Amino acid sequence: MLQKINRSIGNIINLLYPPVLGAVFLATTIHLNLSYSLKGFSNVLESIITFASIIIGFYTAMYGILLTTSNTSFMNEFRRHHVEGIFQFQLYDSLIVSFTILMMSIVLQILIHYPGRGATWIFNIWSFIFGYFIATSYRAIALLLKLLFLRKPNLPNKPNVDVDKKMQQIQRINKKRL
Repeated sequence: MLQKINRSIGNIINLLYPPVLGAVFLATTIHLNLSYSLKGFSNVLESIITFASIIIGFYTAMYGILLTTSNTSFMNEFRRHHVEGIFQFQLYDSLIVSFTILMMSIVLQILIHYPGRGATWIFNIWSFIFGYFIATSYRAIALLLKLLFLRKPNLPNKPNVDVDKKMQQIQRINKKRL
């Protein structure tokens, strides 16, 4: 019972920290009166576009690996513990947010040349999405790397057959052939 409660609390925290981090980014942006006209912001957008593209590529590769493991005992354990839904949500959430930050950063590259209230609103939304993106990227990559490097259960060791015994077996087989 306690393990189930801890898992539920962990799921709630795991789902809540991306929007909380996004809200912190937005509050910081507003509190410090940051804007898209900040010197060097265009370079920041270029870096974020590159990073988001790399993250999307990583997700694509990892999803391919997950597809090949869909019928393994590990994934059956996911289903048995009813973790599949939260896992699927986190992966979709990360991918959608990655595409969103990519598209918004491209749009902001244009809007920085057209100051106004609309550009300010989009910048503020972008700052929230950026914080959310950082959190979901970390969450998804950590989760996928845990899956990738998951240790397989200890299997019984094969008996150690030394070289002399193998040579004797080969000699017996050769004698039978003659």
